[in-house]
Amino acid sequence: MKDKNDGVVYIGKSKNLKARVKSYFTKGEKSEKIIRMVHNLKDVDWIITDTHMEAQILECALIKKLKPIYNVQFKNHQNYFYLNVGTDSRKKPLLIYSEKQPFDSYGPYRGRSFVNQLLKQLENIYPITKASDSYIFGYSVFPIKMNDTEFLENRVSLIEILGNEKANSNFISVARQKMIEASKNHRFETAKEFRDIISGLEYIYNNNLKSNYRAMKKAVVVGEEIDRGIKLFYIVSGLIILKRTYEDLTDEDIIKFKAEGKALAKIRASFTDEKRSLDFRKIVSLELQDLASKGTAFLEYE
Repeated sequence: MKDKNDGVVYIGKSKNLKARVKSYFTKGEKSEKIIRMVHNLKDVDWIITDTHMEAQILECALIKKLKPIYNVQFKNHQNYFYLNVGTDSRKKPLLIYSEKQPFDSYGPYRGRSFVNQLLKQLENIYPITKASDSYIFGYSVFPIKMNDTEFLENRVSLIEILGNEKANSNFISVARQKMIEASKNHRFETAKEFRDIISGLEYIYNNNLKSNYRAMKKAVVVGEEIDRGIKLFYIVSGLIILKRTYEDLTDEDIIKFKAEGKALAKIRASFTDEKRSLDFRKIVSLELQDLASKGTAFLEYE
C-alpha cells in the first residue's frame, strides 16, 4: 500500500487479496492506526506468488527492506539479542549481548523486556544445583549472594538448562511442581513467580531448543503442487536456497535439484545473518508443520 509520494506504508499478504484489501475500506469499527493508514493511501500494488510460503517469506523480506511505517513485525531484527552465561561471580549469572559471544551464547531472541523480566525472576531462585537428572532450587524474596562455588554450580546448571532439551524439560518439571505446592500452601505470589519463570523458559525452549527449529539447520526439500505442476524448494536455516517448477517431476529431476541446492547452500552459508534469518526460520518452520499436517506437500530432510 502506497501514499501520494509513492512510498510504501504497509505490506501484507492474503490468500484472498480482494477480500483483504476491501476490508480496509468497508464500514465498521477500525483502530485509529488503520483509519490513519487508509486516509493516507493513494495506490495499491500486488505480487502474486505460487505458494503461501513464498508469500510469507516475500512479505517478511520486503518489510525488512522497506520498513513501512504501519508494519510492526519483522522490521527491527537488528535489535534481537543473545544470552550469555557469565563467568565472573561479581557480575550477573546471565548477561544480554547484542552480538553472539564466542562460548555459552544462546539466541538470537526477540522480546527484550520479556527476557529481562525472566532474568530478574531467575535471580530469586539462584543458586540452581544439579541433582542427578534433576535440579535443586528454592524461592527467596531477596536474591541470595552466591559465593564462587555456588556461582560455578549455578553456571553449570544454566548451561544445561539453556542448551539441552532434556535438561530444560527436567528443570521446568521441578519448577511446575514447586508452583503447585506454593499454590496449595496459599503462597500465591510465589506460585505466580514460578509460573512466570516457566513461561519464560518455555519461550527460550521454543526459540532455541525445539526440535522443529533445530531441524531448520538441516536441508529440507519441499515439493508443493501448484497449477503448473510441482514446485520444489531447497531450504536451509529458513532460507529458500533454490526453487524450481516442474510440469512432470521425475526422480532424476529431484536428484539434480538436491545436488544444485546443496552446492548453492555452501556459498550462501557465509552470507547468512543469524538475526535476520530468525524471522524466516519461524515462518518456514510453521509453514512446514502446516504442510505436513495437511499432507499437501512432500518433505524430505537431508
